[in-house]
Amino acid sequence: MLAFFDSSLPKENSVDTVMKLAAAVQSAILYFPGKTNFATTAAQSFAMKSGVCQDHAHIMLGLCRASGIPARYVSGYFFAEESPNLASHAWIDFCVDIAKGLWFSIDITNACFTDARHVRLAIGRDYYSAAPVKGVRSDGDGEELSASISITQVN
Repeated sequence: MLAFFDSSLPKENSVDTVMKLAAAVQSAILYFPGKTNFATTAAQSFAMKSGVCQDHAHIMLGLCRASGIPARYVSGYFFAEESPNLASHAWIDFCVDIAKGLWFSIDITNACFTDARHVRLAIGRDYYSAAPVKGVRSDGDGEELSASISITQVN
């Protein structure tokens, strides 16, 4: 991944250089639901050149961290007028000034900074530490979790 994205890797920690990298990731890794799942690694998604939001986020995290830019995984939801019932969504936060605690959030999949359409649930190192639902199961037969989320815009 480092060699592939070499010309887009940030040489300095700035919003412009990180956004350039995000655009390169979004362009190279095609959004293709169903090819990956929660256990797919950044390297696997990169090898397929496809994935979903969490794959975009994991690849971006690895590239930021390799460039010395502090970054974290964010799980949440994204409101889209045309489809108010959504599954979870993912993006990243990156820090441009540690001393000032200045963080920016980028949604690589939608090629934008996060805004009022994004609903943040959790942050962590990766999907596993910021999963929208976690639990421990100790015994019994199989079970299945089903969830439906509906987001409504409030004026």
